[in-house]
Amino acid sequence: MKKVAALVAGGLLLCGGVGVAAADSRGSRCEEFSGKLTLEQGPCDEFKAVMRKERIFEDATFLPAGTPAICFSGTIADAQLGGRQVEASSLSALTANSLCLLDPDKCPPPPAFPLFITAATVVTVAADREPRKDKELGQIFLRDTGVSGAGDHRGPFSVEQLIGVGGTKKFTNASVSMEIVGFEFDGGQGNVVPGDPLNAYNPAQIKGTICR
Repeated sequence: MKKVAALVAGGLLLCGGVGVAAADSRGSRCEEFSGKLTLEQGPCDEFKAVMRKERIFEDATFLPAGTPAICFSGTIADAQLGGRQVEASSLSALTANSLCLLDPDKCPPPPAFPLFITAATVVTVAADREPRKDKELGQIFLRDTGVSGAGDHRGPFSVEQLIGVGGTKKFTNASVSMEIVGFEFDGGQGNVVPGDPLNAYNPAQIKGTICR
């Protein structure tokens, strides 16, 4: 059943285009956000620090043991907001998406792939032009739902939808929808297969709309 659920979720995201949800633009100024994402797994210290400071994601159940323990830091290259160059990065932590993950002894192990994932994510955006270079525009807090497939030598191929649940500074009242498609762990390090249509997603593309 879990394998079927993962396949159905993956089909909905892939067939419908990951932009299943859209940012609420009523009475707002909306800007397109885009970039190329590369993830690395690492310690959760920075993610926990943001949680403590901003009192965000307090309702989330993290994996494993209910505390952020599986975390990733992301570099977003060639980031643009509203057609302007910006600096952007991400922090994320896996969250529980089923009772089986919370109490695995009561459930059969999930299939290796496709893997249905959920996460809590923080995207930090800073200006990249004088006189505001390195000035932080704010942080965007998102809940992430996606499917990660088996992929190839470039790592797992992922399709994800991220919806904003809060923010700071310029993004305090923002409505945000983002999507990620591609090989998040590859980074475009020359791992290209000639004639492979998936090379368009090497590295992963992140794009979306921020209305504020």
